[in-house]
Amino acid sequence: MLHKTTKKQRTIMAVTAVIAGILMMFVMPTLGMKTLKLALVNVMERLIPFDPDFYPAVPILGATYSIWLVMLWLGGALAIVIAKKIYEGNEWARSIMLGLAAIPSVAGMTMWIPWMVLVVSDYSKGPVPGILPPPAGTSPAAPVLWVMLFGLLFYYIFLLLDEDTIKNKILRLIPYTFLGIVAGMVFMNGQHGVRYFIFIPELLTANPPGDFNPLGNYFTNLDYYNALALTTISQAQIDSLQPDKVVDIVTKDLKVVPQIVKFSKPTYNPNTLALLLGGYANYISSYLMILAIPFLAMKKKFAYYMVLTTAFATAMMGFYVYFVRSSFEWFVGGILSLVLLIIFLIPVFRKMFIEE
Repeated sequence: MLHKTTKKQRTIMAVTAVIAGILMMFVMPTLGMKTLKLALVNVMERLIPFDPDFYPAVPILGATYSIWLVMLWLGGALAIVIAKKIYEGNEWARSIMLGLAAIPSVAGMTMWIPWMVLVVSDYSKGPVPGILPPPAGTSPAAPVLWVMLFGLLFYYIFLLLDEDTIKNKILRLIPYTFLGIVAGMVFMNGQHGVRYFIFIPELLTANPPGDFNPLGNYFTNLDYYNALALTTISQAQIDSLQPDKVVDIVTKDLKVVPQIVKFSKPTYNPNTLALLLGGYANYISSYLMILAIPFLAMKKKFAYYMVLTTAFATAMMGFYVYFVRSSFEWFVGGILSLVLLIIFLIPVFRKMFIEE
């Protein structure tokens, strides 16, 4: 797929690989860690004391940021190691570097969005009372934003710096850009899915149920609760819930709706499966999309079908979770994955990645 390069272009790419490697090892992880620390402080001080819906953000962000930071460090080391091979004109080295540049591109986006959701967003107007507005002077430009911007710069250098025609470069830009966008969107929907999957309503009480109590188990607890009502009530309200008793719940659009939130008898709740698939399966799909990038550049057929598989799977997951939970971001994710699937099926793009 990648076109022939001149000595000057290979020199630029080799130097870029070294710079990218240094930044991915010694600068980007620090920016990510600073963002994580600031976000966690906001979550623990401003949000969790009033809305338990946010406590899963602590283990989730700790785990996912850590994975991205390790990937950045290892990817940076590999970028420096293969820089000489890129200069020598090895197509496999340039293809790998394209995949390595996708790591900060997607990681930066998935680490920046939680900053917007947890630090910048103002929840002080409800539906859960008591939450303070963001600290004065809070900037949307989190430290980790630079990881995404530099990642995109490196990504497009390795994607477009060759002797191919302008028309072909524009065509090449479409599937590779959209693949990165969908990988990021899929990962963020995965964050939402895991967040609500591991949310145990009574975990923060003084005497939480044990692991072998159905109210304290990830797979059984939602059978005893109205899963959507849990997202807009405080810990104090959860602690005072009585089984089968109607209570007034303020919805996300600030309407008061009387409903039963806690049940005395379990009923199968489809949210559990929807959140499991929409969470962990989306995580895996996002990583597989990134992994496919260098092999797409080398026209490996399995990578093409890997993208088709993950695009179709995440599209169906997005629509399924939207149907179960009526959350618009899942519908958007499903649409984006469906568009990615269609792009890769169009003959003009298909022939970029596989040789019939």
